[in-house]
Amino acid sequence: MSAAPADATIFKTRRPGQYRPLALVVGSGLEYETDGEESDYGFPFLVEYGFTSMLKLSVEPSYVVVRKNAGGSVSGLGDLETTVTCEFPTERRYRPGLALEGVVKWPTAKRGDLGTGKADYSLGVIISKELVPVDLDLNAVYTFVGDPSGVNLENTLEVSLAAEWSLSTLLSLEAEAVTSLGAGGRFHGQPGSLGGLANLGGPEQGQSESEGTLGLAEHLSDRFKLEEGMILKSDGSWQAVAGWELDFGEGQ
Repeated sequence: MSAAPADATIFKTRRPGQYRPLALVVGSGLEYETDGEESDYGFPFLVEYGFTSMLKLSVEPSYVVVRKNAGGSVSGLGDLETTVTCEFPTERRYRPGLALEGVVKWPTAKRGDLGTGKADYSLGVIISKELVPVDLDLNAVYTFVGDPSGVNLENTLEVSLAAEWSLSTLLSLEAEAVTSLGAGGRFHGQPGSLGGLANLGGPEQGQSESEGTLGLAEHLSDRFKLEEGMILKSDGSWQAVAGWELDFGEGQ
């Protein structure tokens, strides 16, 4: 397993019309992943700002620690991700919402166990529908993977389906399924599920990999939310994730 930086995007995509005058969200998380070769600890952070009812910017730095089972460890900053999302006011009673996103993964991580040393560029589409009491999000992302010197990596295609089921005014159940095809890929994850944190690795060259997430979200107030859950990958590795979100707007 080759570690990549942690992805802090575990928070719900704001649907059109939900931005407030101060549409600022901050958050962070803690994740732990292990397999037969190493154990990884990720500390992702998120700053998200909505400029208008349609346009928002997310900045996601992270810090990663990798401990080899055979001995030794490496730590440092992960790759910085910036995401611009444009949401269109299309969701109606019988019509889903639509959003487009562009992601740049800047090579701020040390090359090797923490990163490739090259920038990645991603384009994605999000289709969302708010049902009672379930919210659904379908996400497809295509990533143009930067090739390190002497390595020819394939681009990746990732498809995810996330659901959030409201059990009460305070508690929600979250689930996500993700499949990625290609090399150098990382599970970008769908905003709104804990699976968005799970990108500490990717499939081998030309292979596919899948993962499933199950977790809980506690809405302690209109502005503050906690999330925690477990992620199981098709290669047998697993990941525990937890995070929090603070909305400086008027709440969700």
